[in-house]
Amino acid sequence: MRITPLLFFLVLADAAFAKTNAHVAPDFSRPQTHLKIADHFADEHDYYRAITEYKKVVFLFPHYEKIDWVHFQIGRMYYEGGRYPQAKHELLPLTESKDDNLKFFAHNYIALSYYENAEFANAERLFEELKTTSAGAPYALDYTIYTGMAAAGKRDFKSAYDRVTNAKKIWQEKTGDSGNLPQYKTFFDSALPLVDKARDLSPKSPYWAIFFSVLFPGGGHFFLREWDTGFVSLSLVGGAAFLAYDGFMRESTVQALIFTTFATGAYIGQIYSSYRTARKYNEELGDMEFRELTRQFRSLNVALQFQTRF
Repeated sequence: MRITPLLFFLVLADAAFAKTNAHVAPDFSRPQTHLKIADHFADEHDYYRAITEYKKVVFLFPHYEKIDWVHFQIGRMYYEGGRYPQAKHELLPLTESKDDNLKFFAHNYIALSYYENAEFANAERLFEELKTTSAGAPYALDYTIYTGMAAAGKRDFKSAYDRVTNAKKIWQEKTGDSGNLPQYKTFFDSALPLVDKARDLSPKSPYWAIFFSVLFPGGGHFFLREWDTGFVSLSLVGGAAFLAYDGFMRESTVQALIFTTFATGAYIGQIYSSYRTARKYNEELGDMEFRELTRQFRSLNVALQFQTRF
């Protein structure tokens, strides 16, 4: 069978094309292969599989020149996956790094982890420190907002108001009349009145509640503005005391003992109830305002989450 020159050329071309497009097996003897896979999982928000690949690099290539950045990626993945204590544990050693960028990124994600883990005092302190660094200066607006949110998390609404007001000034200086970053305007317009109102919230003294409850039944609840509970307490104790007195006057020992016991128990109970109510009021003080403030903050979507590749 004769092969024409054209057919021979086509056979050679097909062989060359097949050789060029042949699948090349990944080289897992290089850390870059694992890092590429890990970055892919991170982009797909599959954080725990990404952590597995990053940890393979740590285990298989402990002397890799960028091993500290691998640890950073592990910490960032823990943060993205909502495991904030593990993120802090992984990132903390990196705060002593000689690489200024790595040190900044590590502090940034530790601060974010503090905030998300409701460790507001630590978050506020660290955000303030980051804002004063040269690397953090471009993000002063977002860091200032975060310090205000952390102060609100501590229920220090006065400080939160001052910080959010300062953040608004930074935003105005940054944008002028350009109308840029309009999402911040929406946040400030809703957040500032909310925090301003929260500044007027004040705790109730449990001891004053006890004092008024001892003074007359229901007095502690009246002090706490729980009018219904106060009237019920006053009625129960007052009614039981009247029936106990009536029993003594009619020399009905059974009636007197029953209602004396009931009146005494109700009297002591309303004292304890007013104390517990005052404590609960103080513990929940500002919770509703902070939840609404957090909702507004989440809609702003200030994250300070830096993507890093190496």
